Amino acid sequence: MAGKTRKVSLGVADEPFEEGRHIIYVYSDDAERKKTMARFFRQGLVENDRLLYMVDDISTEEMVKELRALGVDTEARLDDFDLYPGHYACCPDAYFSSEFMLGVVARYYQGALEQGYAGARGIGEMSWALAENRAHLEDLLVYEARLNRVLEDHPLTTVCQYDAQRFDPAVIMDMLTIHPLMIVRGQLVKNPGFMEPERFLEKYLSQHNKAHA
Repeated sequence: MAGKTRKVSLGVADEPFEEGRHIIYVYSDDAERKKTMARFFRQGLVENDRLLYMVDDISTEEMVKELRALGVDTEARLDDFDLYPGHYACCPDAYFSSEFMLGVVARYYQGALEQGYAGARGIGEMSWALAENRAHLEDLLVYEARLNRVLEDHPLTTVCQYDAQRFDPAVIMDMLTIHPLMIVRGQLVKNPGFMEPERFLEKYLSQHNKAHA
């Protein structure tokens, strides 16, 4: 099992943070979002991280071009990136599995170390989950909550992007509760409403079971 051995700059905060941070980015301005993520990736290249991007709104080829336009050296450093359509990466069997994705995170981080990288960081556009018959909200919440513990042993620095104009406000509130850090106006801040994942799951699943009893 890997442990947190580094403090890294995330490109979205003045001070360094321990790698393996679980960050939520609720956005409504797409141009600001892309600029913020470009800073995150540019710093990842400086830190010798393997870089993962799970794209949903545009193709991976278009994302490479946009990152390059925003100052990320995707031409010379493209081999340091892994870019996948979000639904393909998260739903290889057409439906989302939290167990599968937690394994992907652990293996990706471990693989980056084995390839000689100092660590890894990744971004996921979560709007793939809105497609019909692709994921249940409960499964996604369980994944996001449990991811906090997986990152303790496999510290892949992670940003989960939620489009405020597409996700239900109640869903976003639940997601905010299980991310210890958040990006606000392009800057990283600690989330005062964070709830430990075990407590959140106990509370959420209890309410969910009562509602469906």
